[in-house]
Amino acid sequence: MTLPENDTRTPVPAVARRAVLAGAGVAAVGAVAACGGGATTDDTEQQQAGDVPQGAPGTVLGPASEVPVGGGKIYSEAQIVVTQPAAGQFTGLSTICTHAGCTVNAVADGAIVCPCHQSRFGLDGAVVQGPATQPLPQRPVTVADGSIALA
Repeated sequence: MTLPENDTRTPVPAVARRAVLAGAGVAAVGAVAACGGGATTDDTEQQQAGDVPQGAPGTVLGPASEVPVGGGKIYSEAQIVVTQPAAGQFTGLSTICTHAGCTVNAVADGAIVCPCHQSRFGLDGAVVQGPATQPLPQRPVTVADGSIALA
């Protein structure tokens, strides 16, 4: 490339332009990758309500005496909360909130509580307070010889 005599610009080699564009492309890909991610609200693992829960039928969760009447107990490894709305009446429910897939983490004041957006479910899994609009899925359990097991 030749420049007119009065032009003082220095030509930029094509290789330098390619290197700059390639570097910009790599930086853009890195920025996009950094923006994605698996961050969850309040460090609570998010899942889909339809995810397959852990534990095979017959898996013993624990003694029935651990589940208070009018309350419940969360068995995290099996992804199940067992409630006892009335004496001798046990209900198994998924611990996966139907709103955003967070794991419920407490049974308090007669309700199952999701920490992500404060959805509350009754001891039967019905929505008591949103934003969830669907009940917690039922998980069948049995009680025999004083132990609760997955059915």
